[in-house]
Order: sequence, then structure tokens, then C-alpha cells
Amino acid sequence: MLVFLSDVHMTDGSSGETIKSTAFRIFAENIRKLADTVKPLEEIRLVLLGDIFDIIRSTKWLSGPDRPWEDAGGQQKVVQQILDSILSENRDSLSELRGLRQLAEEKKVPFDITYVIGNHDWLINRYPACRNAVAAALGIATGSNPFPSQLFEPGYKVFARHGDIYDDFNYMGNRDASSIGDAIVIELLNKYPDQVIQSLRSLVTDGSVTQAEADLIKGQLKELDNIRPLLDAPSWVLMVAKKTENAAARQAIEQAWDDCVDAFFEVPFIKKQNKFLWPDMIDLLQITLQLSSHTSKKILEKVADLKEKWFPDDAAGGYDQHAFTEPKIRSGEASFVLYGHTHDYLMIPMDQTPLPGG
Repeated sequence: MLVFLSDVHMTDGSSGETIKSTAFRIFAENIRKLADTVKPLEEIRLVLLGDIFDIIRSTKWLSGPDRPWEDAGGQQKVVQQILDSILSENRDSLSELRGLRQLAEEKKVPFDITYVIGNHDWLINRYPACRNAVAAALGIATGSNPFPSQLFEPGYKVFARHGDIYDDFNYMGNRDASSIGDAIVIELLNKYPDQVIQSLRSLVTDGSVTQAEADLIKGQLKELDNIRPLLDAPSWVLMVAKKTENAAARQAIEQAWDDCVDAFFEVPFIKKQNKFLWPDMIDLLQITLQLSSHTSKKILEKVADLKEKWFPDDAAGGYDQHAFTEPKIRSGEASFVLYGHTHDYLMIPMDQTPLPGG
């Protein structure tokens, strides 16, 4: 039995809430029920298909100058701190995953966990100490090799990868290098809620906003990074602003976003990505990250055109086309392809090949 789990994004709790251990308890119980239906049951294997431990989504990055896209030497301390906090915050959830080993022992079959790296946990692979900490937390053997970025299981005829390599914002040709997506999360989505909170704190002090209003706004904005696609984040900000009856709070919400977006485009890593030819991805970001209430109809139409260019509007987000072109599928060695990353559940039959005529 081969089971895949991806994109649970366990965090250190500093940027939004981490997933509850109850979810893992339900997941483990479902595995137990499933194991009872498999006959003969020869093994239980759990594949964690990327973005399990979210190293990027932490405000600890904002406490110093180190960033994932800069010199690797200076990052290790921050990465280790974030990972240690994640493991501590999610201790009960990890216990549920390790508990599956006991199920395998009861069934008298082998058990194994395989970790495949994604775009929010890729930094773990840079440092042996971090890899060892993850291995210890999951109860798997440590080794000198980094965690793989893809997996092929010939016995099951399954090929799997996280899927971020097909997302231009979150993969830029090297899985051991940072992406624009990292910068969006750290320099904008992690930073923005704290900037709003600081503004609201002043408004609470002078009596312009109640503490209850401030707490409600704080809770809504802390989940910005859960929005998919990320380019719809301004719509969420506007929604929160429009639901806020207090004019002073509403202005604080919008002004903080504008300030954070302006600062984001001054980040050297982002400025470096801006090409002379128009439009490129940075041009798309400069337009789409504006609040639509400040944007003309003509610009909004251009946003729609650019989004269509990079994010085709089809049910599978284009990932089904990538699956058909995977070498293991083309060679006939694999019959199944699994991707994570999209945060969307979808099944596409692989026994039909789409042709231009339909």
C-alpha cells in the first residue's frame, strides 16, 4: 500500500495557524481502515510529497537580514530555528504519523516514510543537521544524501513529484535556489499582517478602533498565504477592508498593503528579476498586486490578459498536460502520476491522450 500526503504546511505558528493534530489523527485512522481492505497487504508506505514543513512561511525571516535567496552560509541559523519551532509546534501531529509504524507492526508488514522535497521546504535539504532533524521527527533513517525531489516506484508504476517545477513563480530552474514565490511570501505576505497590526495598535491606543475590531482583522489577514493563486491576495485584502465598518481601520488595511507592495519591489532580488522586455513576471506582479479599487478598468483588463498567459484557466491548471509528458509515462514504465503544490484535488484519467482536435 502506497499512500501520498502533500502540502500540509506545518508552520512555526508565527504566520497564520498551523494545521491541527486532529487532521492527522483522522488521516491516520483512514489509513488504518484502508489497510484493512487491502488483501494481501504486503507493506505500508507513506510518501510525504513536499511542503510538509514550511520553512518559508515564518516571520522569523523578518527579524534579521538573512533571506533564502542570499548567501547560503548565513541562513542556516534561521532555517534551524524555524524548523525547531515547527517540530515543537506540531509534536502531536508528527506522533500520529509515526504511529502508523505500530499499525504496520500489528499487520506484520514493513513500514516506511519517504520525504520528497517541495518549494516551501527545499531549504531543509541544504543543511545535514536539518535533514537529520526531519528524519528523527519522522522516525526514518538518516543519510548523507538530500531528500529527493521526485519519486518513481516501479512496483506500483507510480511517478510523483511536488509539482512546483511547473510553476514559474515558485521554481526558477534550480530546486536548490530561491524563487520569486519565496520573496512574495517572506517580503509581502509574512510582513503585511504585522504592519497592519502595528497600525491598528496605534488606532486602538487612541480609541479610533476597538480591540475586538483589531483582533478580527488580524485573524483574517494572518491566512493570506493560504490563498491560491497567490496573485489573488489583493482581492482578499480588499474583501477584509470592505467588511470593516470602521473607516480608520479600513484605511490602515489598504495603506499598509500599498506600503508593503512598494517595499517589495525595492527588494534587490526582485529588482534583479525585472527584464527590459515587457511584459515579464515582475510586470505582472506590479499590476496584480495593486488593490483593484485603485486601478483603472484598462489596467484590470491587462491583468486578466497577463494572468491568462501564466495561469491558463482550465480545470487541471495545465498539470494534466505535464503528466502526459513525464518521461516515465512516455516510456510506459509508469501508469500513474501524482503532483502536489496546487492545493486542489483533481483526478484526470491517463488512459486517454488529448489531441489538438479534441
